[in-house]
Amino acid sequence: MKNNKGFTLIEMLVVIAIIGLLSSVVIIGLGGSRSKARDARRIADIQQIQNALELQYNPATGYPVAGTPPTATITGAPTKDPQSKDYQYAPNATTLGYNLGICLENSEGASVAGNCPSGVTNCSGKEYCVKQ
Repeated sequence: MKNNKGFTLIEMLVVIAIIGLLSSVVIIGLGGSRSKARDARRIADIQQIQNALELQYNPATGYPVAGTPPTATITGAPTKDPQSKDYQYAPNATTLGYNLGICLENSEGASVAGNCPSGVTNCSGKEYCVKQ
């Protein structure tokens, strides 16, 4: 009598196919979470930039002037954005206030979306802005 222990080739192929299908479903399902995480990082970066601007505020002269009116891209931002989106800073005419914005990937989670003055972010979709 022959004692066959082990798996056949068909059984192994079926298991590999099932594992492949499950892993592809998981990878596809995480796509939305990744964009939400990047948007959360952008919003946190905006808050860090806002804190830095508050430290630079001078009651006599106001907030720092932008490089090129009416808006300027912030160079040396806290982190490198994976989608190459720029943080936009636009002081108002008296430099006693400013608008700070970024374009978001995901339309969900834009808690303050679409309230940027025209020309601050130039987004085709959702944007996140803070005003001072």
